[in-house]
Amino acid sequence: MAGRVDIYNKIIRINVKWQPPPRGWFKVNIDGTFKSNYLEGGISGVICDYKGQWRTGYHKKIQATSPIKTELQAFRHALQLIIREHIFPIEVETDATEVIRFLQDDYPTYNNLIYECRRLMEEASRQGTITLKHSFREGNMMAHLLAKAALVQRSYNKLCIYVLPPEFVIDVYDKDQDGYIYVRSCSRDQCGHIIALGNDNALQGIILAYDGICINDNVNGHDP
Repeated sequence: MAGRVDIYNKIIRINVKWQPPPRGWFKVNIDGTFKSNYLEGGISGVICDYKGQWRTGYHKKIQATSPIKTELQAFRHALQLIIREHIFPIEVETDATEVIRFLQDDYPTYNNLIYECRRLMEEASRQGTITLKHSFREGNMMAHLLAKAALVQRSYNKLCIYVLPPEFVIDVYDKDQDGYIYVRSCSRDQCGHIIALGNDNALQGIILAYDGICINDNVNGHDP
């Protein structure tokens, strides 16, 4: 028992991959990126079905004042899209822990934006089933690449929609469909906090560590 407790409290290796939503569901992965020297950001979203197939993707360049405000704006845009197009049932995934935490706790700097996100989340919940979960960056790579690409746009607030995956995300899209696995390190305490935010990969990592299953230290990424 003592050995298991020691393993449980050490740094553990976690298998990270994009997780498809349940059968019949959709998933939107969202992201925001911020350039402090220009006070501008890029927001994005990628919607896939339960088979992992691309349904739509988008990005937009915006004026922004901080990384977290950019992430919140990405979340707000996703909620507006979900409500407008009635995309249910749906999982929303973000790699920004603050987005999830700020919905539960007030943060004075962004109270108006947080309030609007809460209102939209409630409206979406009345229309259908929606969940908000945390993902590691490795499981959110398509949205991350789209958000970065938004920064090269010349105009602000011009929404670019992709009915097919653009060339610069094809490699990641194929990996996501194939269940490609990345490996990252995480402390037990960090995993505990992230699991509370709905991170499925962290939960599985804790279970494997607790059961005494070791992951090869030399693995950087592999197919399952």
